[in-house]
Amino acid sequence: MRRFISVCLALASVGLATRVVQGARPRYGGTLRVEVEATIRSLDPAAATSDVAEAAARARVVGLVFEPLVTIDEHGLKPLLATSWESDPRGARWQIRLRSGVQLHDGSTLEAWHVASALRVSEPAWTIAVESGAVVISPREPLPDLPWLLADVRHAVVVRGSDGAFAGTGPFRIESREPGRLSLRAHDAYWNGRPFVDAIRIEMGRPAAAQLSDLESGHADVVAASALDARRITQRGLHIAASRPVDAIAVVFEPHRAMDTALAWRRTLSAAVNRASMSAVLLQRLAEPADALVPRWLSGYAPLFAFDRGPTLSRAAIAALPLDQRELTLRVDASDSLAHAIADRIAVDAREIGFTLKVQAPLGLAPRPDARLVRVRAPNTSPDRALAVLIERIANRDGGTVQATLPPGATLDAVYQAERQLLERSVVVPIVHLPDIYGFSDRVSTWNHTAVSESGAWNFADVWLRGGAP
Repeated sequence: MRRFISVCLALASVGLATRVVQGARPRYGGTLRVEVEATIRSLDPAAATSDVAEAAARARVVGLVFEPLVTIDEHGLKPLLATSWESDPRGARWQIRLRSGVQLHDGSTLEAWHVASALRVSEPAWTIAVESGAVVISPREPLPDLPWLLADVRHAVVVRGSDGAFAGTGPFRIESREPGRLSLRAHDAYWNGRPFVDAIRIEMGRPAAAQLSDLESGHADVVAASALDARRITQRGLHIAASRPVDAIAVVFEPHRAMDTALAWRRTLSAAVNRASMSAVLLQRLAEPADALVPRWLSGYAPLFAFDRGPTLSRAAIAALPLDQRELTLRVDASDSLAHAIADRIAVDAREIGFTLKVQAPLGLAPRPDARLVRVRAPNTSPDRALAVLIERIANRDGGTVQATLPPGATLDAVYQAERQLLERSVVVPIVHLPDIYGFSDRVSTWNHTAVSESGAWNFADVWLRGGAP
């Protein structure tokens, strides 16, 4: 219970995301036109994909169509399709009660066996049964925080028909799919109230530049944007909405630069980065300086990492270093223009203290870099699971330099100690935390909530359209 309260307090400290213009008198009707860069090949929440961009886009769309048993907001865990849950003291057996009268997209009523069947697909190692109208879950190993895991989008409830069709309980249902386009239709019998718009049309495979152009020309209502685009969008009388900072940008040093003998060298480079200036100027106050991997809204302990991390090298000591220690290469993803801009800013800060940093953005093979600038997403979950996922995602990209383990259900203090141990060698250097940012046309308004939730999920059931519908 103490751990749960700590997490809730951390989540409760979050400020509201930037709001799309609020409308006093919402209207029904119209089609919301959305564009994404990724191509979504499957809408099955349990399907695996190695494409990070596709996984992120699919999670947004899946959240409109399918719903999990519980969700997470700024106050912590919140019932969704479930109304209550309880377990034995060890978390080895969970009983979950469901909301009654929820109608699926095919017109049938959601039953406990539907939920059990869906969870068996996403978690085949669990033993899942139905008892007295409740879903009973017995994980392979005790999970004292199983409800936090159930909030993940891959555990959304999907009813799979014999014809291959999917039915969910969300505010929108799948209407049609064709190459490069996905059409959703409002679920009239949605248990939480019918959406205002009649339909959502999602154009896939649209490059970032094309999305901005379509937004400015009135051919799109919602597009992905970056902090570098925010001023351009608002200067044209359009709007932006942002989530909490959910992406961690970090420098990860390669094995040949990760030796303990180079610890002071790495600390010096880390201390040279002016994170506050980068967040305020380059990223237009839409990012937060990162002293830890887990964002402060999730952990609450991130400010503690801002204090002294050990000795650094003086300018004179840097000047006395061999040339190969004063010159280094930082690799970035060639397709990520924002990461490239951040790397350029890091290079300027490094030059100020005597280093020469070259930014490398290869499209193919290239010489081995000294470090990589990585972008990893912090999942909207408990701090222990968030840190474990961040470590795993960094380890998958850095070739084995980062190694750390954290058992599920770890206390907040254990999470803090694990992250401190990870960062004290300065092999992983957090730079900033970035939100999901979207540009909206001037005909998009919202009612009671923001169009983009704090977790980055799309809340398009609360969106309504001004003026004539296309």
